[in-house]
Amino acid sequence: MSREQIPSASTGQWLSQRDTFAIENLEWEEFYRNNRSKVPHLTGSVQQYRQTMREAKMRAQQHESPIVEGLKVYDLTTDSPSSLKLRIYKPLSPGANGAVMIYFHGGGWALGDLEGEDNICRVLCVQAMLNVVSVDYRLAPENPHPAPIQEAITALRWLFQNNLTHGFDTSNIYVGGTSAGGNLAAVLCQLSPSLGVEIRGQLLRSPVLCSSELHCQRMGLRSMEQFIDTPILNQRSMKQFIQWYQPYDRADPTVSPLLSRDLGGSPPSFIMICGRDPLRDEALAYADKLEESGIPVRVAVYPGMPHAFWIFPELTATKTATQDMISGARWLISEVRST
Repeated sequence: MSREQIPSASTGQWLSQRDTFAIENLEWEEFYRNNRSKVPHLTGSVQQYRQTMREAKMRAQQHESPIVEGLKVYDLTTDSPSSLKLRIYKPLSPGANGAVMIYFHGGGWALGDLEGEDNICRVLCVQAMLNVVSVDYRLAPENPHPAPIQEAITALRWLFQNNLTHGFDTSNIYVGGTSAGGNLAAVLCQLSPSLGVEIRGQLLRSPVLCSSELHCQRMGLRSMEQFIDTPILNQRSMKQFIQWYQPYDRADPTVSPLLSRDLGGSPPSFIMICGRDPLRDEALAYADKLEESGIPVRVAVYPGMPHAFWIFPELTATKTATQDMISGARWLISEVRST
């Protein structure tokens, strides 16, 4: 798909509000002033990126109390050629019914592991009564596009092959993820009909939905240019991530789900969007496009907050985002029950 063929982004109810979402957030500004050294600024090699985020998440874990009751957690490795590592979270509540979410961690396809979002998966498991299958997919640049997508498909197929052993209801599958993990979740939703699978809902947290250099004037997306030097994620680091991912065609929907010609087959979607995130506008445009296609959508926006600010659990906004995530997951499940 050439730049001339890229469709204009519809300025629906969400994208039209983007300027109001960029207002200063006093809690974040004060936190950043007092904790600048703790906030990751990604530079250097992929190894340096990984170390920076690893240290940031280790600091965050000092402020977290992981959920240890009400669930069972165990790791396993698939028998597939890639020997994919998975972490399974099973709710112990009598009300759990086998519903399962395949979850993909964030990190620009190049960073992250099962540990970084372990507590998020625990929260989803216990509070939304979801079985969660967290995927330790292979990372770029060592494993560029489409390797992480192939791993996502492997995880989905594994779920069907092992549903009886682990108590999964394969008629009640959801996907979720953060940042590039949200990208993989959205891509898996688009691929699922060709795989003969119905995915019931997607939960996307600050998702990557359009390759950074395609934020052109025709698309009407400004946030990538607006937030050139923001903390945690900025224009430069996002462009570096896409270079490491090395897709052959950056406008392909398996890289840029926003550019899919038809989102009419998408499941109900809950999307969490940060107001000062370079990825903000693509997520807002995606929400608009889903709504225009008749898909039930709920959106939670965090004005003035940078990308994935919830890596700092001490923020009040993080507690709000966690509750929103729980409510969003429960809403997705309720959408299935109401059909």
